[in-house]
Amino acid sequence: MLPPPPHLVTFLSIPGLVLHKDSEEAKIQLAGELIMEKPLEEPILLEEEEEEIEEEEEEVVVVEEIKKPEEPKEHEPEHEHEHEEEEEIERVKPKKIPNQFNFCERAALTYTNPMRETSTQTIPPPTELFNTHVFQWTIFDEYQEDFAQQQREKEKERRVPLPLKKEDIKKKAQTESDAISCRMIQAAKTLERMVNQNIFDEIAQDYRYWDDPSDEFKTEGSLLPLWKFRYEKTNKHDVTYLCFNSRYYDLFAVSYGAMSFSSLITNGKVCLFTLKNPSYPEWICSTDSPVMCLEFSEQHPHLLVIGTMDGSVAVYNIMLPPSTPQYRSNDVIQKHGGIVWEVHWAPDTEEGKLAFYSVSIDGKINYWILNQNDLGLTTVMTLFLDRPPIPGPDGTMITLKGCGTCFAFHPTNQNIFLVGTEEGTIYKCNTAYSSIYMSTYNEAHNMPIYQIVYNKFNSSIFASCSGDWRIKIWEDDRMEPLFMFDLNVPIGDVQWAPYSSTVLACVSNDGKVTVFDLNVNKYRPICSQPVVNRKKYKLTKLAFNNKLPFIIVGDDRGTINTLKLSPNLRLKVKPTKKQLHLTHRELEIIKLERLLSFVREPLVLPRPKDTRVVHN
Repeated sequence: MLPPPPHLVTFLSIPGLVLHKDSEEAKIQLAGELIMEKPLEEPILLEEEEEEIEEEEEEVVVVEEIKKPEEPKEHEPEHEHEHEEEEEIERVKPKKIPNQFNFCERAALTYTNPMRETSTQTIPPPTELFNTHVFQWTIFDEYQEDFAQQQREKEKERRVPLPLKKEDIKKKAQTESDAISCRMIQAAKTLERMVNQNIFDEIAQDYRYWDDPSDEFKTEGSLLPLWKFRYEKTNKHDVTYLCFNSRYYDLFAVSYGAMSFSSLITNGKVCLFTLKNPSYPEWICSTDSPVMCLEFSEQHPHLLVIGTMDGSVAVYNIMLPPSTPQYRSNDVIQKHGGIVWEVHWAPDTEEGKLAFYSVSIDGKINYWILNQNDLGLTTVMTLFLDRPPIPGPDGTMITLKGCGTCFAFHPTNQNIFLVGTEEGTIYKCNTAYSSIYMSTYNEAHNMPIYQIVYNKFNSSIFASCSGDWRIKIWEDDRMEPLFMFDLNVPIGDVQWAPYSSTVLACVSNDGKVTVFDLNVNKYRPICSQPVVNRKKYKLTKLAFNNKLPFIIVGDDRGTINTLKLSPNLRLKVKPTKKQLHLTHRELEIIKLERLLSFVREPLVLPRPKDTRVVHN
């Protein structure tokens, strides 16, 4: 029979060995743990250190030999050696086994930095108000530009340097040479200005500081000739227009064309001159047709619009080379049918686009908008003469058109403008009405009107000049002029002074510059001075500087003369004790109103009172 199954089941069995500490095996085991093992790697010592250690060991050995007494060597029995070994084992202390439950916590205290307070005083950054319009297309353009910039950066990271070809080497050398040439041109321009300032130092001193002392003893004034500006390739051109820059008061633009229909000039020039360099233009632009007018933009002084004899207009950026314009009208569709006599910048559109007006001999006033890639054209007004239609070649009746020669926009209301014609009529128009005149000054002059200009201080006063030898000063809504001056010679241009409400100047074909001050003399000019030889030259255009007391005049030989006004030609109003709080502009307005009150006629004459006495 089988034995019964055991009741004990073993899941884990670990054999162990427990020895009594007093047994021989335990003593041997304890003695083996106390034996110190030698390190496997000895420390590396330098040669000098090894020599010192050897010397010390030798000294120790010598001392021990001296101390030990000489004893006779005798053979000891073996049992004595065993007894000594046991005593040495007993003398060695047993190794202390660490107790892992005996835990001691240690902590370290770090140094805390003391608090320090430091303060600085700085100038706050400047603040500025910025307003702009955000449109869908501007946001789209910004995103497109940002995406293109990201793509360019990725291409730079992926770009691998490749061996340059001969063509690439030539292009690189050309770009480097262009950069060097630009720096050389800038340095040469600076040097040229320094040389010119040294050459014309006496003129520069007169321009700044000299005043005619004889003005203290007379009421008339005089003009001091200063610099002469000319360009060798425009000796046969007429100066057709002058315009100062709105930001840089020493910079002005000159257009060169032909004022006579019999002229053989077929090309034109636009030059920018500065008082810092009278010897050569700063910027030169050549055109295929004579340039008849130009104007700087007040809000964007780097933009210059021009009108030419062939009826086209163009916009240039003077910060770029003048090889090609930024905008140009189409020679077939977008152009005038004749000479563009004057251009004028208009306020920006609601979309923020730039715009300007132009008047031409074809009788149209056009409105141009600078789109992204081209010019947009709108005809604001077509001038029709107040005359009955005439029969044409095929029997149809033709309405005669007026030939526009100049225009002037109202200083405070840019929708209202005046147009002068070759027939001598002045039309007051509004941009909102393309077929109706607000008023008409019939027979304002007997010959073509060359210039119309508003007063700088009173927007209801304007002056006009014509080839009928006369200058007329008008008031808005009055059909008769307030003042009229006859110079017995055709007058090419007239301008109001920017510093006085009663001073105006004109240039005539006899080579004279004439200055009027209505507050001093209502009938005669206070200065009439010849500038060029009347037999050889004639003056064509005039412009006042907006900040300094001088004018520039152009002639029919491409020369621009600079003339400084004497103190009597630029008198300022002296305020009374009650007017000390008024500004210069307010004083000028009061002075002009006082003057006009003596020459105005009431629109409606008051009925005199009946002073008769009735007797019953």
